[in-house]
Amino acid sequence: MVTVPLVNVVRGPLVESSHRGVVALVDTEGNLRAKMGLPAGKTYIRSSAKPAQVLPLLVLGAAEKYDLTDRELALMCASHNGEDIHVETARGILKKAGLSEEDLECGTHLPYDRESARALMARGEEVSPIYSNCSGKHAGMLLLCQHMGWPTEGYVRAEHPLQQLMHETIAELTELSTREVDIGIDGCGVVVFGFPVEKMAFLFARLAHPQSLPASYQEAAERVSQAMVNEPYMVAGRNRLCTDLMEATRGKLISKGGAEGVYCIGLKERDQGLAIKIEDGNSRGLGTIVFHILDALEILDDDEKQQLEKYRLPVIKNRRGDAVGKIKTCFEFKKVAKEMRQWTGN
Repeated sequence: MVTVPLVNVVRGPLVESSHRGVVALVDTEGNLRAKMGLPAGKTYIRSSAKPAQVLPLLVLGAAEKYDLTDRELALMCASHNGEDIHVETARGILKKAGLSEEDLECGTHLPYDRESARALMARGEEVSPIYSNCSGKHAGMLLLCQHMGWPTEGYVRAEHPLQQLMHETIAELTELSTREVDIGIDGCGVVVFGFPVEKMAFLFARLAHPQSLPASYQEAAERVSQAMVNEPYMVAGRNRLCTDLMEATRGKLISKGGAEGVYCIGLKERDQGLAIKIEDGNSRGLGTIVFHILDALEILDDDEKQQLEKYRLPVIKNRRGDAVGKIKTCFEFKKVAKEMRQWTGN
């Protein structure tokens, strides 16, 4: 990727650090409507792939068979905080599949949510895979294995039919061949997919507008998209950008972040998707980048801006709690989008 400066970290009179990256705004036809840098370069979509990875459960009838709720589907799209509501919902999915926490192969870590992590340690409870931010996705994958009669052991491996299906699904939804979609191993052990950032924006444009997808995916994508809008707290949780953004905008968009500075948005009121990748993988500037772009595109009304104000110009505090700096964007997306329209006629 050829990247450009996107955010500066300012302390006093100096720019102390800068984060470079790429941005792509793409419509449902695959046309690049605006860009920062050159987003044709490949990277891994990481957890931003989760809403697409849920679709086979619905297409193959597992969601109907196991009577999955919006809350459960939203958790399958999540990189959640490990709060009680997330953990209990993941346990409920496993119970429907006739499986247990021991079947999860996503590894362990403390809950992302500090309050939940403190409560867990205070109880002296062992940290199990159910607290993994990816336990919802893994529970969904196990449920699909049960539905299809596939082995549940080793479901994370690239050669497993589940992961081969995921690879094929991502390729089809992005209009790439499987040879063009690179695979690696994600933090939770499953296969992760690498392809151009502009194709990530294309994917989210289509997820937000299911009529642009192949007919077999349309009903499934509509259900998953609506589940994320109906249950945004399940997609992340307390003090998280994904949840805050979808709660504030009340159905205007779906959004999902990924590790290493990836963030994707499907704009439901437009035929467009947005993808961002921070070159150095640091995600601290993503919220202000997202706010700036949505504001430039006139997506946010005054009430939504107020609800998302903390992302407009995030404050950096020292250990005493004093405000000592800020994170601010260093590009003008409205100007970029306008110039792009003039060049392309779109």
